[in-house]
Amino acid sequence: MEWALKNLELIYDLTITHLWVSLVPLIIGSVVAIFLARIVPKRFAGSVNGTLGALYAIPSLALFVALPALIGTNYVGPINVVIALSLYVVASMFFSARDAFNQVPSPAIFIARAQGMSPWQRIIHVELPLAVPGLIAGLRVAAASTVSMASIGAVVGVRNLGYLFLDGFQRKIPEEIITGLFAIFVIAILLDAGLWLLSRVLTPWSKKSVKHA
Repeated sequence: MEWALKNLELIYDLTITHLWVSLVPLIIGSVVAIFLARIVPKRFAGSVNGTLGALYAIPSLALFVALPALIGTNYVGPINVVIALSLYVVASMFFSARDAFNQVPSPAIFIARAQGMSPWQRIIHVELPLAVPGLIAGLRVAAASTVSMASIGAVVGVRNLGYLFLDGFQRKIPEEIITGLFAIFVIAILLDAGLWLLSRVLTPWSKKSVKHA
């Protein structure tokens, strides 16, 4: 506790960096995953899911190091971390997003077609709203893993909360390590709670159905 109180400014700066290094990939990756989940034909879904599953199995540090050789970015910096984490989010969310769209009731889609909605209108006004619970559930899982994996970015020069682990181990300061762990835990919990609240706001009908049950 004493170490944390003496280093509040450092903890604040690292937390801000950790947040944006986590949130940017989460936003990019979730948008890409939802888009792919909806447009990939059923006959290709298994292959895409298998490829993304293999990608997710690659250790994050290995991907952080390999990306510069593949896309020509600097080995040290946040770009590699953001791109790698975005790929992990896509890999994590693709299957759950596809499952969320598959659970949209067929009668709702038939009614939308009967009303003359175009395919994109059906997606935006019917399928997406009804798929929100499943999409948010997948996003909550992706958010937890992203916040955790972002800390590894400290190894490749991104000074986020993972820096407290490295510095704490090197200088043998247990309080610093514990502070980093606690801060990441709090971010993950708050982000999960925020996504849960977002799901409740976007699906008001779910609260009504619970009351009537």
